[in-house]
Amino acid sequence: MTIAPRLTAIAAALALALGPAAWATSTAPLRLEMTYDGVLNALHLTGEAKVLVLRVVERAGPDDFSTTAEMKSYGLLRVFKLIDIHTSAQGPVAAGEPQPRDFAFTAVDRRRVRHAALTWSDSDVTVSPPSHVTGDPAPTPAQKLGAADPLTQFSRAAYAASGQDLCARQWRFFDGDEIYELRPLGGETASLSDRDRSLGLTEAVRCSVRYAEVAGFKHRHGERRDEGLSSAIHAQFGRLGEAGPWVLMSMKADTILGYAKVALSGVKVGEP
Repeated sequence: MTIAPRLTAIAAALALALGPAAWATSTAPLRLEMTYDGVLNALHLTGEAKVLVLRVVERAGPDDFSTTAEMKSYGLLRVFKLIDIHTSAQGPVAAGEPQPRDFAFTAVDRRRVRHAALTWSDSDVTVSPPSHVTGDPAPTPAQKLGAADPLTQFSRAAYAASGQDLCARQWRFFDGDEIYELRPLGGETASLSDRDRSLGLTEAVRCSVRYAEVAGFKHRHGERRDEGLSSAIHAQFGRLGEAGPWVLMSMKADTILGYAKVALSGVKVGEP
């Protein structure tokens, strides 16, 4: 996976750090539509250039959830690298948050089209077609079961009651080949800009995490093992309305290419 898609996957996964839902006992599900723009400032010299668009639609119910997402490269990046990824996840809600069950994705680039589906059971995670990645060490069934796909992790944000424990725990996720995690470095309350408030956000938290590989990775000798990241990942989350759901506001990190950022550009909340 290249830097830009991995950063967006990490941005999605960061949303899992929010706690149990204040409205989880409600019988009324929510529908969330969120749009994010990904930008890159090459070598910190050229200014921000829009390179990715991410759109997420989530149905968040008290007993189950379903989420779809589309990510596409944009502008100059699309000329050099076609990124067109469609994903979906659905599963039960237990202990106040979405649990992984079914995850699927289709990824299109200039050379091929890739399809994969992951299914969580009580004893293992099935990947179809079977993964042929032979990373060292290989993921164990217990490691897979203890992780979740990035889209399910993203879906957990809507179930948060507060941002108090946002940066307190370490999180792990599985994409069908590799397992990686986010290790917390601390967090604090964040201020809102006029633009943030125009999106309906009323409070925010900011935290930093460190990306780390766990299992399933295959590297050539001397190859970097940090996806090109040269700093911690800095994320912000905000609450929509006075008692509404929490959403990922932005994620930013320094990379070997400059700094990369994914930021919320539009959001709608309503009934399914």
